[in-house]
Amino acid sequence: MRVLATPTAEAVVRKVTAGPHEDLVFVIGDGCCDGEAPFLYDRYVAPPDAERVGEVAGVPVIAHARVARLWGDEDVRLDVDEDVPNDSFSLESELDCRFTLRLANRP
Repeated sequence: MRVLATPTAEAVVRKVTAGPHEDLVFVIGDGCCDGEAPFLYDRYVAPPDAERVGEVAGVPVIAHARVARLWGDEDVRLDVDEDVPNDSFSLESELDCRFTLRLANRP
């Protein structure tokens, strides 16, 4: 699994990093609520099985080992859905958008 990013996603990350947050990290986990949705957290303590799978605008992207294995050698693209409900713990939700993953070779 390798995570790439769209220019829109990079711009949103830069907006978040300009705020009061510190030690940012993207987490692609296997959570109960949003599955493999990417979350942008500050001061996140990674589990021992976390693997670094990319970097977006200077922010590391980690995935739980099980998730990284599921994606295998696929490149995935971090993108942004805009004007979505502000219902996430991920930091970009403050900007009324939500990060999402898409296969890199598909529109």
